Amino acid sequence: MGFGVLFTQGLVTGPPHQTLQEILAQAEAADRLGFDAALTTEHKYSDEYFGSPVPLSFAIAARTQRVRVGTAIAISPLYNPVELAQDVATLDQLSGGRAWLGVGAGYLPVDYTTVGVPWEERATRFDESARILRSAWTEERFSFRGEVYAFDDVSVIPRPLQDGGVPLHLAAWSPGGLRRAGRLGDGWITNALMSLDTMRGMADTYRAAAREAGRTPHVTSIRFCWPSHDRERAEAEFGATALAMARTLFDYGAITDLPGVTSADQITLAEFVRDRFVFGTPEECAQTIRRFTDEVGVDDFLLVFRYPTGPSHESVLAAMELFAAEVAPAVAAAPVA
Repeated sequence: MGFGVLFTQGLVTGPPHQTLQEILAQAEAADRLGFDAALTTEHKYSDEYFGSPVPLSFAIAARTQRVRVGTAIAISPLYNPVELAQDVATLDQLSGGRAWLGVGAGYLPVDYTTVGVPWEERATRFDESARILRSAWTEERFSFRGEVYAFDDVSVIPRPLQDGGVPLHLAAWSPGGLRRAGRLGDGWITNALMSLDTMRGMADTYRAAAREAGRTPHVTSIRFCWPSHDRERAEAEFGATALAMARTLFDYGAITDLPGVTSADQITLAEFVRDRFVFGTPEECAQTIRRFTDEVGVDDFLLVFRYPTGPSHESVLAAMELFAAEVAPAVAAAPVA
């Protein structure tokens, strides 16, 4: 099992230059502390997210030595797939074979209108992009003709350093998307706020599709995370910012499994701590992680320590240190269920 760090900070955290420098410092800390990845994400039109995850991944690669670098996720229908394949192959070469690409179709129409891509084409573009990326990284030259994209006798230069190309993981929440992840991806990425029960059902659908396609399933779960020896202090540092993020994502339409909740102001921290957040003392965090591994079969976790409105950079570094020193070892020491 691996633990990576996922960066979600955007413009509302502070001046962009300062925020980006803090992301790079947190990536360096992840590298030093033994985390397995330092990944980026995006929306194209949002104060909460930066919109250029691949360029940011290049900067992270230049400042680190061992962590995986890349995205979780890039909204692949918004990119020319051959250019995306080239950029990520270059990232793989630059980083010494550490690139990792997570892609998704997105869920906000404004991401599409911002760059002039038709919202109604998202599923087709997502499917075709995944197939093109795979061909671009594994074939010397390839041609493709689909409903949206057409390429004749093209080659991606440079090719990725990793044999077989860059690992390609697909985010999905719908039955069709889960089957696509099983058919085309090296793994499935959950969203950050689905409950344990929701994740279990989706994982079953994804794994069945992966096995039918002859692929080995791999589940990567994104989780908000905040360990602390002092629960009251944890709630003070983490509670308001994480709850604000949960409510924002509910308004975006990214949380659909809260029965009876009709407005964001009805969401409580207690509900999310129960089976969505990794929160509390190191042992409580380890217990939550074990639940997701034992009951869902999660293979890897991408942890979000900082949100668009906080906590502070210094608090995030301290939380990462505590996770690496006490939570990860406690999970590793637990007997296999």
